[in-house]
Amino acid sequence: METSESVEGPSTSSKLGPCEVCARKEAKYTCPRCEVKTCCLACAKIHKQELECNGTRDRTKFIPVHKFTNLDLSSDYRLLEEIARSVDLLKKNSSKKPSRFTGDLPNHLYKLSKATTARKTTLKFLPRDFVRHKRNTTRLHFASDIIYWHIDWIFPNADNLKLSDDNVPETDRLSSLLHRYLNDENKVIREKLQFYIAVDLPGIKLLLKAEQKPGHKYYELDPFENLRDNLRNKIIIEYPTVYVVLKEHLHLYDVIESDEEVYMDTVCNGNDLANRIIKSAEDDDLDCSLKNLLFISEYSDGEISDD
Repeated sequence: METSESVEGPSTSSKLGPCEVCARKEAKYTCPRCEVKTCCLACAKIHKQELECNGTRDRTKFIPVHKFTNLDLSSDYRLLEEIARSVDLLKKNSSKKPSRFTGDLPNHLYKLSKATTARKTTLKFLPRDFVRHKRNTTRLHFASDIIYWHIDWIFPNADNLKLSDDNVPETDRLSSLLHRYLNDENKVIREKLQFYIAVDLPGIKLLLKAEQKPGHKYYELDPFENLRDNLRNKIIIEYPTVYVVLKEHLHLYDVIESDEEVYMDTVCNGNDLANRIIKSAEDDDLDCSLKNLLFISEYSDGEISDD
């Protein structure tokens, strides 16, 4: 296990120079990650807070050839061994672990997916390391058979302001949901949404991104219909993201008609579906470093940890 700080011996402390935090004492420690020199634990903590450094060496950091040492070679070798062991473990457990792309889901997600299918809405889930999946609070209320959605609202004409709703009943009309923001008493929100407030609902168009369609395409939603009807024959990844656009700017968006083909276009193998979903996910929805992708093979279901 990597320690948060590596200790340089007393004989080498003078070679490190003064502490780069307090500049009053000779440095004794070097941060394995950012290489900041510190003299004590207090200074080490300060540098972590100011630089947002976790003190753990970045094992995938680029090292020039002239600085490459035997220790770096040994570290790379151990990293490759760990990757190989993880891949082997995935191969052994592939038949035991559920795949998010083959329909084997946790019970609550399976029932939610089944409920959306009955409504002719295709609901797909991202791997659990994605921020989009972690933020999703969409659930099915079993007793009433009502889906309560998480919704993100994007206001492009307000510097792409993003607002979120949780526990939105599928029976609510989009107009009533949007009016809550247009009539919000919060001064900050009202200032940012001033153009939307000025034109009100008649001057606004609601767009839903067309997932799994090439390019940036959108479906126009009917604000006077409820959420359930608006999502019919649509593919939703985790939860709907609604773009609130000024009507005069609608020509800037590629708006297409909703059709049955979108709902029926769901038959493909697991790898194809995974690639299509991940490709359409937003870049900031990936809550893990790129090196974690090294652990995903053709036998992997996108999950690494055993928890």
